[in-house]
Amino acid sequence: TQKTTRRTPALFYFVVVGGGTAGSVVAGRLSEVPDWNVLLIEAGGDPPKTSDIPAIFFSLQKTDIDWKYRTEPEEESCQGIKDGRCAWPRGKVLGGSSTINGMLYIRGMKGDFDDWAAAGNEGWSYEEVLEYFKKSEDFKPSANEDNYEPFYHGTGGPVSVQRFESMDLAWSVMDAVKEAGYKQLNDINGPSQLGFAHLHGTLINGTRCNTAKAFLNPAKNRKNLHVLKHSKVTRIIIDPGTKVANKVEFSSNDGKLYQVNIKKEVIVSAGTINSPQVLMLSGIGPEEHLKEFGIDVIKDLKVGENLQDHLIFLGSVYNIRKSGKSQSSSLSFLDASYEYLTRRSGPLATHNGNTVTGFIRTKFSSNERPDIEIFCFIISANDTNAAATVGTSFGLADETIISLQEMSKEGDVVMLAPLLGQPRSKGKILLSSSNPSDNPKIYAGYLTDREDLDALLEGIEATTRIMQTGVMKSREARSRRLAVNSCEVFDFDSSSYWECMLRNIATSAFHAVGTCKMGPSSDPESVVDPRLRVHGVKRIRVADASIMPIIVATPTYATSIMIGEKAADMIKMDWLQ
Repeated sequence: TQKTTRRTPALFYFVVVGGGTAGSVVAGRLSEVPDWNVLLIEAGGDPPKTSDIPAIFFSLQKTDIDWKYRTEPEEESCQGIKDGRCAWPRGKVLGGSSTINGMLYIRGMKGDFDDWAAAGNEGWSYEEVLEYFKKSEDFKPSANEDNYEPFYHGTGGPVSVQRFESMDLAWSVMDAVKEAGYKQLNDINGPSQLGFAHLHGTLINGTRCNTAKAFLNPAKNRKNLHVLKHSKVTRIIIDPGTKVANKVEFSSNDGKLYQVNIKKEVIVSAGTINSPQVLMLSGIGPEEHLKEFGIDVIKDLKVGENLQDHLIFLGSVYNIRKSGKSQSSSLSFLDASYEYLTRRSGPLATHNGNTVTGFIRTKFSSNERPDIEIFCFIISANDTNAAATVGTSFGLADETIISLQEMSKEGDVVMLAPLLGQPRSKGKILLSSSNPSDNPKIYAGYLTDREDLDALLEGIEATTRIMQTGVMKSREARSRRLAVNSCEVFDFDSSSYWECMLRNIATSAFHAVGTCKMGPSSDPESVVDPRLRVHGVKRIRVADASIMPIIVATPTYATSIMIGEKAADMIKMDWLQ
């Protein structure tokens, strides 16, 4: 565990707001400079031991280490999710969402970053960010992974990256993909992502490697790093005349408010939902919105706008002939537990049935890159618990979860889940009040642009093509209809059926970004400049997924770590001159 300082010195060179995926990186890296005293303020505590076990990551959601956010009801999406509000789990714990996520380590595509640079974000092209991805990474290839691309991996960094071990059925899916005409990639993090591959994750010897473990543990004996847990930043105090940030205010778990002074900078790494909240409560944000809550405006910026997320659809479901012994018996769980506890291997040491992914390009892609990612969720025959866990995690209604459990009694279940990599629809984050303990409002804006729906429909067609191959027919794959009440009126497999299903149960893949957009001062939508400094205010930077101007077309985790690395480096360059 990281040390906590109760009697905190009153003055810090740097204060980092949020010890999450990027904040842990920033704090750990800044504390490498012995003369800088660094304070990291985190609302949660230490990660529980259960968070180490890869296979049970879904069950960490909706616990006390999850902020348990949910979107506001919207007409175009989440209709079949409980209360019409999609779940947005976020880690309230050291390591943040890197402590509760699926650990998937996939770098954004080359063109994603080159587009950022082309929009005026100097220093953010693929060639320039690749070194920061590699800096963190300690890649350890599996025994049978000799075709990986060494140039695209780092070794010796703090974040251990390994391939997830796949079950037999996942290998069959890879055979089916090849038969359907899609390319098989040797390395999901190689030069191109067009095609299918086995997944890499932040794993170390069968356990999760979150960013707290990677960046804060090695720093825990440094006298200059102070980690304050169970403390929530309420606002940054900024001089209204000079626009210089000089204090950070936070509430501790004793219910009292405290302030610390900033000598050099405050770095806001509270994530896509909380970073805009902190800035707005500090007087940085859309003028009219802040005035609504009586907040004095320091700087009128589009904070909370430009919200983008990946939508994932779990409704393309197939039953497969039972492939072997049932997973659900208590005996097999005991076997798996014994294997994990003694050797850190077996089913609990990998993703439970989500170890393969692929990227395809639909006709709706606005560039040469893939715009749909296809995930493969496998639920073993009779494993009704896994069916319930996946369904609950994504917020599916009770009747939908029950139908998934019933399918698992008939054989293995394969869900080929298309994810929308380049969404056109955007949402926003708004304050719900001026009280820091009130959750902000999330308007996801999913499927407000028709082309997003069309791209996902083409993604569903691709899943059908894969599941109708000879490989899958030999395993007696058959398409199944999930119970979603409002879609019962449509003929199965018709386009109106799939459209209804998308508007009902397509949901968040937990990759929200963009609410403190990075851009040059000439970009009226931008909040921070390419060095991540808030426009028009001194001594505040933002460093987390919220700065992404355009969402990367892959899971956002690896990119968030990179942003933390690059931010720390830029801060060192600016202050060590």
